[in-house]
Parts: sequence; C-alpha cells; structure tokens
Amino acid sequence: MDSTIGWGADTKTSYAATVQQQPPLVVDVDGTLLRTDMLVEGALQLVIHHPRRAPGLLRSMLGGKAVLKAYVATESGLAVEMLPRRKRVVDMIVAAHADGRQVVLASGAHESQVVVIAGQVGADVALGSTATVNLTGHTKLRVLQDRLGAFDYVGDAPVDRPLWAAARHATIVGDSSLTRLLARRARPDVSVLPDNGPSVWRTWLRELRPHQWAKNALLLLPAVAAHVNWTLALGLRCLAGLGAFCALASAVYVINDLADLPHDRAHPTKCRRPLAAGDLSIPAALAGVTVLIAISIALAQSLPRSFCVILAGYLCLTTAYSFTLKRRAMVDVITLASLYTSRVVAGAALVAVPLSRWFLALSIFLFFSLALVKRVMELLKKPGGTELVAGRGYAPADLPVLVALGGSATAATSLVYCLYITGTEVTTLYSRPDLLWAGLPLLLYWQARLWLLTMRKKVHEDPVVFALRDRTSHMIFLAFLISVFLAT
Repeated sequence: MDSTIGWGADTKTSYAATVQQQPPLVVDVDGTLLRTDMLVEGALQLVIHHPRRAPGLLRSMLGGKAVLKAYVATESGLAVEMLPRRKRVVDMIVAAHADGRQVVLASGAHESQVVVIAGQVGADVALGSTATVNLTGHTKLRVLQDRLGAFDYVGDAPVDRPLWAAARHATIVGDSSLTRLLARRARPDVSVLPDNGPSVWRTWLRELRPHQWAKNALLLLPAVAAHVNWTLALGLRCLAGLGAFCALASAVYVINDLADLPHDRAHPTKCRRPLAAGDLSIPAALAGVTVLIAISIALAQSLPRSFCVILAGYLCLTTAYSFTLKRRAMVDVITLASLYTSRVVAGAALVAVPLSRWFLALSIFLFFSLALVKRVMELLKKPGGTELVAGRGYAPADLPVLVALGGSATAATSLVYCLYITGTEVTTLYSRPDLLWAGLPLLLYWQARLWLLTMRKKVHEDPVVFALRDRTSHMIFLAFLISVFLAT
C-alpha cells in the first residue's frame, strides 16, 4: 500500500492522479473516526500521570494550538492504538478500499498520532498538525485541495464547514443538532451518519452507577443500632445525608474513571464503561463532576458540622485512592475498608449518637474482607503470567496471601460480633439479647459462601453488587433483620 506520512519531503505530489475514477475519501480523526479527542485525552493523561510535565503544558499553550498539540503528543504517552473508534466510519473506510478508492486521514491531531491510527485502519495517507501548522478548517482545506484536488469528506465538528462546502460529497458524523444545522447551511445535501451509541440519559445512568448507592444505606446503621426515635425532621436529615453521599459517590466514580482511562481500556469488561468506550466525552464528565459536587455541598449545608467534615474527608480520601492509593498493594484494600467504615461514622454524626467501638471494629474487619474479595476476583480473572494487574499493585502470585487475609478478616468479624452481643451495653438496647446469637451463623455463612463463590469465579468484582443481585444474600439479610427485631 502506497503511503505518505504527515508533511513528507515531497509536498508537491498530487494524489489525485492515483485515483482514476472516484476521488479520495478524506476522513477526520478526532470525534469522527475516533469517539474521543486525542488532544483532550493526552492533556488529561499528562496532568494525571505525569504531573511534573504540567508546567510545560502551560508554557506550550502560550505558543499556540499547534505547539500545544505537539507537546501533548510527545509528552503524554497516550496509547493512541487503544482509543475507541466508530465502527460505522471504519466500515466506510473498508468499503472505500473495496471500491479501489484512496483513503486519507486528515486531522488536526499531531501527525505522529494520525500515523498510528492510519496504520491500524489501513489508510493510504496520514496528514496531521505539526509544531508550526494546525491542520484544521481552511488550512486543512488548502492542503487537501493542493494534494488531492477533488475529494469526499467525513467530519463531525463546526470547524469542518469549509471542507463540507468544498467536498464532492459531504458526510457528517454524530448526533449534534447544532453541528447538523451549521453543516446544512454550508452544504444542504450533506449526508448524516448518526451515532449508533447509547442515548445520553442511558450513558449518564451507567456512568453514575446508581446501583452503588445501596452502599450508602450504611449511614442508617448507627440510627438503627441505637434504636433512635424517628421524627419527620430526623427522617429529612437522613434523606439529605443520603443524597449528599450519593451525589458525592457518583462524582467520585466519574473521577476514578477519568484517572483510570488507560487501564479501563485494557480491561476485558471495564472497557465498556462510558468514558472508556467514548460514549461520554471528557469535558462532559468534568462538567458532571462539578455539578455533582455542588449538589452534595448544597444538601450538606444544613447538616451537622461533623457530618460535613467526614463528607469532605471522604472526598479527599477517594480522590487520593483514584489517583495513587489504588496502585499500592495493601494500602488500597485498607483504604477501601476505611471508605466503607466512614459511611458508618458519618451516619452516627448525622443522627448524633455515640458509635460503639465494637460496632466500629466489626465494620472495619467486614469491609476489609470485602475489599480483599475485589482484589482476589481481579487476579482470578487475569490471564496467566507474573506481571501486575493493570492499575493495581498485585500479581497472581499474591493470591494465597490475599485469600488468607480474607479468611482471617472473616473470622475476626464474627469474633467481634460475639464480643459485641455479650457486652453489657447490649442489655440496655435489647430486651432479649440472647436472640442476637442467631445472627452469628448467618454472618459466618454469608462471608464463607462469598469467599467460596469468589474462588469459583462466580462473584462480581464488586461484592456489594453481587449481594444486591444474589437471592441467597437477600434471604440471609432478611433473617438477620428478623433476629434483631425479635431481640429488641
């Protein structure tokens, strides 16, 4: 396949002569062939994974967009080959080759990145920006007309208007109403290739992970354990607290996905997450994080100061987890256990009840065990090898240690429960405390079964999600609640 890369030495060569009947198919890259933007992706990765290079990023901005793109392409280490593509555009390229047409990738992205994409999709020519030329809009049009003469053009953004107007046949990719309007003004007969991805609301629903909000029910445990007298005001306060934690938790999930983009794309299932799959753009995700944090702050305004402090600490700790702690062996599972336990502590602050030390210890051991389940499942699903799991600090050889720690945490959870129900403070809360012993075999069975199914690879990577979908877990939880109710 004859290929010309970037700005090549022979800049006067015309490719129009190589196409006998049909003009070349020219395809834009960012937002058109790819479901993302390489400049935005690279800048995000540079800031997150190479923060020491951030000052250079700021300096490159002063030099103009071409200089910025060159710096990001060189310094970010972006894995261009892993970026999500639009299947329908790839199909257009395949069909053009089948018809004997030349395919040209012409993008505002840096030429070094365009070359990689062109090699993967089999494009004949790759044209991109350099450190001195930003290949977009009228500049791109002039280069294409000089090199190709007539051409068909596929693009996605308002900056492509002059190319749509000049092309023999114009195609717009995506569902943006504004872009369609501007494109039709430039070219009334423009063809539309709609996005075949999920709807916006379904995309946001997947990204915010509302099923994970069930974890925030832990806020109510201190109130239930302390047998508080429920009033309308207390109920509204708890609802506001739950809302604040749910909004903040969803914001943290988005932050985590932004920080983990390269690793998610290399993962067999996480690659389908909205950000990794390109269904949700990075700017939209950042805007969503801002809105969610604002909602959380607004809901927490009227709540106790101690609750707000814990909420702020939760945000700081989860952010640290997303950016660095999750990659440190053992620190990550202890952090996860602490994040679960912080919900219990926040619940006690929310209803102003003292938190039993036994209750706190039980929470820490239980959640430490659940955090270990997550890591063990990741290792069990990893193909054979000795290297670390992407984005984690564990290798398959660590499995025996993690499983042993999980079994120890399970035993410690049951032991603490025994010490709690035999303590003197239980007699002040329960009229028949001996009935609480019925909860011990239930607790033991649920944890032992969870670990057994984990080793059989039958547990979701998140044990909370598994518990929400597992009928046996539902029955055990119901039986446990009945034992507590009868003991009251």
